[in-house]
Amino acid sequence: MGINEVKFFQKARGCIDAYVWVRLENMLKKLLKNYLSEGSIQLLLRLSNRSKSYMLSKVMPRRHSRQIKKIKHREKIRVVFLAIHGSVWKFTSVYERMMRDPYFEPEILVCPDFLYGEEQMLIEMNKTFKRFKAEGYKVSKSRRDDASWLPLSDLSPDLVVFTNPYDLTVSPYYAQAYSRYLTIYVPYFFMATAHAIEEVFSTPMLNAMWRIYWPHQFAYEAFNSLSKGDSRRSSRLTGYPAVEALLTPNKLSREAWKPTVGKKKIIYAPHHSISNDESGYSTFLRFGPALKEISQRYSQQVQWSFKPHPHLKPRLYLHPAWGRERTDQYYAFWESHEYTQLNDGEYDDLFNQSDAIIHDCSSFIAEYAVTRKPALYLLSKSSQSLEFLNEFGECALQSYEKATSTKQIQEFILRVLGDANPRRREVASCFDEYLSELYGSELPSEKILKDIKVALGAPRLSSENLG
Repeated sequence: MGINEVKFFQKARGCIDAYVWVRLENMLKKLLKNYLSEGSIQLLLRLSNRSKSYMLSKVMPRRHSRQIKKIKHREKIRVVFLAIHGSVWKFTSVYERMMRDPYFEPEILVCPDFLYGEEQMLIEMNKTFKRFKAEGYKVSKSRRDDASWLPLSDLSPDLVVFTNPYDLTVSPYYAQAYSRYLTIYVPYFFMATAHAIEEVFSTPMLNAMWRIYWPHQFAYEAFNSLSKGDSRRSSRLTGYPAVEALLTPNKLSREAWKPTVGKKKIIYAPHHSISNDESGYSTFLRFGPALKEISQRYSQQVQWSFKPHPHLKPRLYLHPAWGRERTDQYYAFWESHEYTQLNDGEYDDLFNQSDAIIHDCSSFIAEYAVTRKPALYLLSKSSQSLEFLNEFGECALQSYEKATSTKQIQEFILRVLGDANPRRREVASCFDEYLSELYGSELPSEKILKDIKVALGAPRLSSENLG
């Protein structure tokens, strides 16, 4: 192939519609299954993903420019948030700030997650829909009465907000959405672990975004070095909007705990990544039953909140040593007693009104550190080296105590009980500097709305002035 032919091919590839690329890849997957081993297929698909990421990083800026021209200087824009799990919704401050700003017309589309089957998908969708409806948000279900999917185009979005980076849902709310619309991504987790970098940053989805609003400098710089295109075009360092309610608690917040007198309020929040051989980071199989017994032992001194990751229950249903009956009994225990409670929804008020936390959830490492309260991180055999954390996660975890045994858990509880005022006076200096730099004069949600309005040529600033 000569130089001219190569140039022609490169130019033609750059003109391929991103949606067509997705359709071609799906066709390729079906063909490959008939002729290649599973290992060979996965290798080719990984190569395909890298190629698609590169292609999207080149194609989408031109498409974004065309989309911006269509909506620039409009009086209002319609913004659709693609929400999968209400329990990991981290966008309250952004959504509510948009509700108060006349330039934005925000709404939420509840999307399916098929990871654990259709029955669990419907349960989760209904629960998420009811949660947003109760908040007074404008919300729609993606699943229609005839079991078909609501076309995203029916909502006429000018801007689509992704709340999850993973390919968990149907294509109209994932690949087709990010290849067709002006899109932004605000991470739903704090990106404190190394796997967050390795698994997400080189994906086609992130390389197709118009804007990505990063929670900290480490994630911002890592994406700039790992992305396939000119990441500085899309990247903005804003801080993490999900912790705004923890930094400035609302005096009118709702009571998140059962009524108690003289008790400490301690959260137990296990992650879902269970593994029989403790090759993962979850400690639930080892400490879950023990925490149940400990809660009984300290029932007179502690009000307990069980705050599991939303994926823990369906994963326990499939676990050979647990199953549906044992799992339901375990959850029922936390939900039914006077000294315990089950919290599976929004948790800002739960954190603000608590006295301490015990958990192994990577995203909560930094989130709870913001409260400056006592925190205990449960370590598995695999996580004791702390190699799973990136530099930011290591900084946040310096504010924690650590435990590898039930004895250490009980010692932590006793220290909390013996402290008349368990609120921390200070966190690790590196984390304190992080909070000062990104949450001082302007909050993350303010920065996000201001950036969108400037880029889209909003005709006027709101009376709120984004503040």
